Amino acid sequence: MASNMELERKLKPIYDALEVGNYRESIQLCNKALKKQPDLHIVKALKALSFERSGKTNEALQLCEEIQWAKPTDEATLRTLSMVLRAVGRYAPMIKLYENASKVNPKNENLATQWFMSLARTLDFKGQQMVALQLHKNFKKTKYMFWAIMSITLQGKKSSTSQSAVFYQLAERMMAKMNSEGKVETIEELQLYLIILLGQEDRYLDALNLLEGEIGVKTKAIENVELRFLRIDLLIKVGRWNDARQAAAQILKEINSDDWRTILQYFDTIFLPVQDADLKTSENLTEARTFFSELVQKEGKNPKRGPFLAQIELEKRVQDKIGDNKETVMRLMIEYFDRFGSKSCCFEDLSIYISSLDNQDSLEFCKKLRESVVNKPETVKEIAVQINIARFERFVGQQTQLNSSEATALVNKFWKLYEDSLPFGKDLEETERQYGDDYVIMAAHLLIDLHRDTKSYFPLLNATFMLEHALNKSKHNYQIKLVLIRIYELLGAYNCATNIYNTMAIKHVQHDTLSHFITDRASNFGLFDLALAQLYSAHDIYHSTEAETPEMILQAYKYSTFSKMEEFIEFQSRLENSLQKIIADREIIRLEILKEDSVSRVIAWLQELEVDNLKYDAQFCESRIDNRDTTVMLNWNPKDTTSVEVLTRPAPQPDLQWMILFTLVPRLLKHMACLSPVNAEYENHITALENLISSSTSPPSSADSTDGHQQQQHCELTTQEIKLGQIMLQVTKAYQVLFAAIVAQNSNSSTKEEPSKTASTVKEHLSAVGALLKRDPVKSIGVLSWQTFHVLTMVVETVTYLNVSNQSFLNLIANKANKKSIFKPVNVVVQDFMAQCRQALQVVQTDVTVLRNVVKPDRIKSGLLYELCDGSAIDFVRTPAHQTQIEELTLKIGASWMNSLINLQQQAISRAV
Repeated sequence: MASNMELERKLKPIYDALEVGNYRESIQLCNKALKKQPDLHIVKALKALSFERSGKTNEALQLCEEIQWAKPTDEATLRTLSMVLRAVGRYAPMIKLYENASKVNPKNENLATQWFMSLARTLDFKGQQMVALQLHKNFKKTKYMFWAIMSITLQGKKSSTSQSAVFYQLAERMMAKMNSEGKVETIEELQLYLIILLGQEDRYLDALNLLEGEIGVKTKAIENVELRFLRIDLLIKVGRWNDARQAAAQILKEINSDDWRTILQYFDTIFLPVQDADLKTSENLTEARTFFSELVQKEGKNPKRGPFLAQIELEKRVQDKIGDNKETVMRLMIEYFDRFGSKSCCFEDLSIYISSLDNQDSLEFCKKLRESVVNKPETVKEIAVQINIARFERFVGQQTQLNSSEATALVNKFWKLYEDSLPFGKDLEETERQYGDDYVIMAAHLLIDLHRDTKSYFPLLNATFMLEHALNKSKHNYQIKLVLIRIYELLGAYNCATNIYNTMAIKHVQHDTLSHFITDRASNFGLFDLALAQLYSAHDIYHSTEAETPEMILQAYKYSTFSKMEEFIEFQSRLENSLQKIIADREIIRLEILKEDSVSRVIAWLQELEVDNLKYDAQFCESRIDNRDTTVMLNWNPKDTTSVEVLTRPAPQPDLQWMILFTLVPRLLKHMACLSPVNAEYENHITALENLISSSTSPPSSADSTDGHQQQQHCELTTQEIKLGQIMLQVTKAYQVLFAAIVAQNSNSSTKEEPSKTASTVKEHLSAVGALLKRDPVKSIGVLSWQTFHVLTMVVETVTYLNVSNQSFLNLIANKANKKSIFKPVNVVVQDFMAQCRQALQVVQTDVTVLRNVVKPDRIKSGLLYELCDGSAIDFVRTPAHQTQIEELTLKIGASWMNSLINLQQQAISRAV
């Protein structure tokens, strides 16, 4: 007892230092205690924890390894070690530690439970099953048997079809036994039983009987929303149409008339059992019409949308089945708009039905809506109605076929309507949006159309002026921010785009779904440090999820919430296999290389690059999951036309082709930087690159060539990126030739080439690169678009890689050739080619010098700003009160261009070798 009290006295100051974040002091206290007792495991563990929290991961892991060899069994040490290992994502050692401790102390329930949990963190379902059964055997608690059953069920889900049946049958037998003993008592345990049954083929009836049987009554399953939905679904699957319809009707009448999932289930009971030819005389259809009519009549002053929308859905399905119902659908849609036209969701509710109308009917629909409203809205509700009408008018194509003057007039009309709406929102909180914000977004969409049609960047600049002005009134309107980010990127103003993005407070999983707005091709703006900061910030979600998601799974076991287990595991899988994660990772590698300021530093960085995770094989590509949200931006464009999100992309969205290219580039560069042998792996990389370039440069099919958007989607690589791939192909083949010649010369092989022939072949490849490097000077049109910076940055990036390959050629001869003088002609070829690389960088410097003169503040004021404002047809721009803001924004964009240009000039100078 005395020794325990003494230990606690020693440890208390260490715990206190850790608690307040004073890690230096905690390490000093640990060292002091270890001088007296070198083998005190808990103190070593606390020292490891102090190291980890102060960022010294290697020192922490080294201490953990020391302690692991001692196989500690006291819970305090294990708990502390577990904190360190979890923080750095090392779960395997935790399993070993708790396994050993549990075997040494078989009666310690907590140690055995921690062993199970450490296995659950790594999704070792088989190991979990074994430990859970052992826990149940030793401690006789029912929950441990359910843990074992869940582990077996998860093995069934993970296994192939042939194997999964065995696991499900075993889990079912165990579950049936628990049920017969009366141990299935909660909703979650019932749901586990249902998961097992529904994981097998054609077990719908068994699942239904279970749900409707004694256990369903005992657990009050009918009170659970998801189980109510499941019951109706099972009734439909087993063909009990009337029971399913009655169950759905009861929910809609007594619980929630707005439950759209249940409404759709109700429709299934009407349409699935009846042939189309018999639908017109179906009693069920008559009953459904009466039923929803009664639901509509029951709605009071604040009606729910569900019953009214259900009437439209019902009649639309009838029309699709037997036709001759168009007038009814149109009437119901107009009535729906009359009732809910002031709700922002009205457009989303009706657009699916409008998109199925022919052109004449859709125009007639909008005409009737327009006739039903006053010209000048006098209430907030009337503003919302007018906005929805304008959305529908764009959706049916009334705003997408306008000439320049018509589009400009409509922009001015929307701006006037926005300004007229501002007085209604004068008392709104700062976090709320102004009532007319969507008018500004619609005006921006029209200006984006003008940019697409005319290729002029002035419409985009005008859009930024209006959007920024509106953002001052609605500081938290993320839809305005998304459009601004994209327009700034089209304009090549990355500083402006990041400033907006960083105000959006992107959190948690949104970094995976939305970060593509700011990270896609972030290296192409010339601002490498800023781009890296954005990428690393977005990438944190993947590291935090690695630590947090396993803990969510553990909580699901702890509280026996089996219904959530699969969701957590699926969430973890989606982030682990995220396509955006890989794209961001490849972009980070590009930027880390570009950040180095000398060839030697780039080569050193490449030599240390770990390539084990740089995969691109078919299995890896197929397992990527695209979580990117491309529907978050407001879009009212007609259904079969290009969305605003796609129209505002500076380049095609990176996907697997892009990912493969920027996986192969660093792998091939590392191979050359390390002077590695030309082996089968290297040749496979070359073949993969050849195939990628071939598929990227092949002409689109005839089906694709009729539509510009489809043609863009044919290849996700830009012309400059394809050129980079072609250049890399040539230099890697040159390395292949040179390495083979050196190996042959060193071995005195009879098949060795004449040095002059080797030099000629290398020169042939490098000449091809030289031809690809040549380009016309960048022309200034007053606006420096994304494309301008893309061209210049890609030259800098390409020469950075060529510097590595050139130095690798020289190092290969110097370090690997026995008779270096033989390869002197190759040296001459490489030196000549290095001059061409310098020339390419000098052209970049010349371009940048010209462009820097164009974007000087005084030149912007006298040039771009004058052109924008002089004789502008946009009312916002002509308004004197807005002139100061327009000048400030234009200069801000110019400052972003200047930052990019200065950085590019410095990069071009530093790479001239």
